[in-house]
Amino acid sequence: MSLFGDIAGLSAINTAYNRLASVGQSAQSSANALATQLETKAKFQPFSVTTTTGGATVGAGGGLTGVGPTGTALSVESGLLGRALADLAAPVGGVGLSTLGGTLVGGAGTQLASALPTFPATNQLALQSLAASGGFLSEAGMSPAAREQAIFQRIRAAQTPEETRQRLELEQRLLSQGRLGVATNLYGGTPEQLALAKAQAEAQNNAMIQAMGQAQAERQMAGQLGTQFGTMGAGLGQAAQDLLAARQARALESAQVGMGLLTGREALEAAQLQQSLAATKGAFIPQAAALNALQQGIATAGMAQQAKQYGTGMFGEATMTGIDALLASGLGQGTLLGNVGAGVLAAGAQSGDGGLFDFVSNIIKQLSDVRLKENVELIGRNKQGFNIYKWDWNDKANKLGEFGSEVGVLAQELMETHPERVSLHDSGYYQVDYTGIWR
Repeated sequence: MSLFGDIAGLSAINTAYNRLASVGQSAQSSANALATQLETKAKFQPFSVTTTTGGATVGAGGGLTGVGPTGTALSVESGLLGRALADLAAPVGGVGLSTLGGTLVGGAGTQLASALPTFPATNQLALQSLAASGGFLSEAGMSPAAREQAIFQRIRAAQTPEETRQRLELEQRLLSQGRLGVATNLYGGTPEQLALAKAQAEAQNNAMIQAMGQAQAERQMAGQLGTQFGTMGAGLGQAAQDLLAARQARALESAQVGMGLLTGREALEAAQLQQSLAATKGAFIPQAAALNALQQGIATAGMAQQAKQYGTGMFGEATMTGIDALLASGLGQGTLLGNVGAGVLAAGAQSGDGGLFDFVSNIIKQLSDVRLKENVELIGRNKQGFNIYKWDWNDKANKLGEFGSEVGVLAQELMETHPERVSLHDSGYYQVDYTGIWR
């Protein structure tokens, strides 16, 4: 290993270390200064909002003080709130109306619950009359033949003993005359027997006619009695219902009057409540006006604060872009010098003094073809005027020995502005001569 190679390699590595340290300190100092400036620029400024009806103050911590109406608006608010509270009290005379109404409603219930003294007896008599009417009407509706036969049998039962007595008396008389067994072709018996038979036959006919008349009269009588009892029962029932209806009507009238009184109190209370609500709404108008003014003030202050924060953000972003560019430039320089120093030391160990400068030249020329990169991002511009990018090596670059992430320039971009710095690598991809790019 040559002495010159050792000195050159160590010098390059030392320069790279010092360069990185200096850039880091500069970036840290810039970042601290930026943080202080951003804190000062973004700090919230307290403000106050004042109108003819009220106002409010927003303190440095965002707290609100003095929110509400003032002056005449405050007097109006206090007066309306007092009126609203007064209207919430019970209306004058409301208690008396409620008491009287409750008494009438309760009395109506008592009347409906109490029994009528004459109602049970009247109702019972009506039921009995209707039952009797049903019986008579049922009897009037019976078959006349059956009733006639029954009456006929009763009449005949009354006539039969007398007819038997007359027949026996006639037979006794004929026996005493010796004519008991006399028979004639004309009569089939004695004239006395024929006369008795005719009299008995007429008696039977008269009994039948009498039975028919009696049955007809009884049916008419039963129908009349059924109608009379039905009419009386209906009248008694109607009277009982009229008594009950009259009592219910009186109870209903009493209940209606009581409910009217109760409704009147509710109407009074509702009217007062409406007045109270109206007064309450009116009382909050000055407060709403003050809050509206406060909202507008907050909106205006918010717009100003947003604009201020936006400007502060633009300032911070621009400053951080410069710091990123500075770091990228320093990182690129340090990386390149470190690679050069390591290469020089390795070259001195392998090839001696004769191959040193050729190796250094190969180290300075690095692959920078866009086709070997992914996730390419512009991070700034260095002092020499070159656009500095950061990227990740792709699979094609990995096959050529390039791994991880890197910072530098783009070969295709430099071909348009500095074609003398771009050459073709043995792999067929473009490489860049970084001499003078970092410093």
